[in-house]
Amino acid sequence: MKKEVSKRRHNFFWLDTTLMLLALVVLLIANIVAKPALNNSKNVQKEKDNIVQESKNQSASTTLQSKNQKDDIYINLLRKEKNKIERISLEEYVIGVVAAEMPAEFNLEALKAQAVASRTYAARRIVGKALHKGYEGKKVYLCDDFSHCQAYIDKDEMKQKWGKNFEKYYSKIRKAVGETKGEVLVYNGRIIDSLYHAASGGKTEDAKEVFSEEIPYLKSVVSRGEEGCPKFSGEFYFTYGEFIKRLKKYFPGLRVETKNIFSQIRVIERTTTQRVRCVKVGNTILSGNQFRNIFGLYSTEFWIYPDKRGVRIQTRGYGHGLGMSQWGANYLARQGKNYKQILLYYYQNVKICRLKYR
Repeated sequence: MKKEVSKRRHNFFWLDTTLMLLALVVLLIANIVAKPALNNSKNVQKEKDNIVQESKNQSASTTLQSKNQKDDIYINLLRKEKNKIERISLEEYVIGVVAAEMPAEFNLEALKAQAVASRTYAARRIVGKALHKGYEGKKVYLCDDFSHCQAYIDKDEMKQKWGKNFEKYYSKIRKAVGETKGEVLVYNGRIIDSLYHAASGGKTEDAKEVFSEEIPYLKSVVSRGEEGCPKFSGEFYFTYGEFIKRLKKYFPGLRVETKNIFSQIRVIERTTTQRVRCVKVGNTILSGNQFRNIFGLYSTEFWIYPDKRGVRIQTRGYGHGLGMSQWGANYLARQGKNYKQILLYYYQNVKICRLKYR
């Protein structure tokens, strides 16, 4: 009888142990299934969850999802020339953008304004889930190509660019980014399209002139002190043969007589800030931007003059002219304006808000 009882206890012991192990396995599987994937934990929330909500004191914030970071998120950045994707924090990305987009010699307040504008641009793409074409599956919202997103350089490239001044300039830009950490520009509850350019030529462009629709925060303003920009003004020369060849590359149907060619070139319309809206060459009408891109001009504020054997084109300003002028921002900073005053001058009726991460 004693042996029988002992045997039963032995059997119950193994049964209980087996059941406990099974329970642990079930709990472990449930925990794994319930746990979100690492990649998903750092993805931003849907756009409706990122709409800025204003509090009683009229401040506003937008929320980006970040499981392991309390004050930043990580992004996948496409390095086009290197043909690779780098994973870096948003704030580290902003440092690289400011270093690439604005001269480090500029006033600290101008660098701060650039930091906020650059962060705003990036946050808008992330919130809007503007995935980079061809890299949708890798969650790439940003690249380092200035013609598509914003220019960006890493520390090694900064060292090459600044040489012995690396420590000085890197510390300065890091300070500008750090003192504006998480700040973005918001209009009517949404992160704005914070366009910026090098120099306006004296007056920034109204978005309506470019996009044919009102953008309340992108209005034309006077922008002084830009003359120091290396490409504030420019002069370009093309022989008649080269001029026609370039145009026909993009417009094969272009018909223009080589005799008295200049009489067949005419600016049809300009914007209120004197930028070319459209120009006619022979039988073809081009937009000011098309003409600028074909001939590599500094801006669409240009004038065409005849020359003995070709065409001479003079330009004023550098860039599209929308939003903040970088050289104008530096001028305002040297006049004693702080970065918030600079931003609120170039982007009308916006609010400076801080991103929230959760």
